[in-house]
Amino acid sequence: MDSIPQHLERLVAEIDGWLDLRCPERALERLQPLLDDPQAAIVAVTLRVRAYVGLKRHKEALIDIAMLREKEHDLEWLDLTEAWCRKRLKDLPGAIRCMEQLLERDAKSAIGHFNLGCYLALASEPERALDEVTIACGIDASFRDMLHDEPDLDSVRNDERFRQLMTKGGEDPAVAAAEADAFEDDLEEGFEDDLDLDEEDSEDGDLDDDEFEDDDDLDEEDEDDEQSDDDAAR
Repeated sequence: MDSIPQHLERLVAEIDGWLDLRCPERALERLQPLLDDPQAAIVAVTLRVRAYVGLKRHKEALIDIAMLREKEHDLEWLDLTEAWCRKRLKDLPGAIRCMEQLLERDAKSAIGHFNLGCYLALASEPERALDEVTIACGIDASFRDMLHDEPDLDSVRNDERFRQLMTKGGEDPAVAAAEADAFEDDLEEGFEDDLDLDEEDSEDGDLDDDEFEDDDDLDEEDEDDEQSDDDAAR
C-alpha cells in the first residue's frame, strides 16, 4: 500500500480491519480524514472501492477505479476489481476486456485466465472459456479445486475437456499414456541390465573353471615330477 502520513497509519489499519471483517459500512464511516489528506488520497480511494464493492455499489466503485487508473495504481487489482463490478452490472464485454488487458501485461496470470474463462462461459463462448480455464489450471493447479463449485462455469460443465480437468487433476490421457510407455521402457531396460549382469557372472564363472583346470594341470605335473624322482632314486 502507498506510503501514508504516520499519524494516519492507525486509521488505515482500522479501516482495513473493518473491510476484512466484511463491515464495509463501518469502513466508509471512517474514511473522511484520509480523503481530506492529499498524501493519503490514493489509499483512501482504494479503501473506498473495497467498501463500495462490499456494499454492492458497483457504479460508484467504477468511478473511483477510473480515478485510480489515472494514477496507474496497482493495475492488476484494478482490472480484477473492475471486471468484478462490470459482471455484476451485466456488462460481460466490459469484464472480458478487463481480463484481456490484464493478460496483455501478464500472460502468466492464472487468475486472469481463470476469470476470463468464467466471463467467456457466461457470454456463451464455451471453446474460448475452456481454453482459458485449462491455461489457468496449467499455470496454477490450485485452480482445479475451484472447478467443482464455480457456477460461472456451469455451461461447460458437461464438456469432455472440462471433465478431464476435474478427473485425476485434469490428467491428459495422451500424457498419461506417454508416461506409462516411459515406465515400461524403464522396466525393460532394467531387465536387460539384469540379463547383462547375469551374462557377465556366467563369463566370470567360465574363467573360474579355467583356473580350476590350470590347477589340475599343475597337480598332474607335480605327480610326474615326483615319479621321476622315485625312478632316479631306484
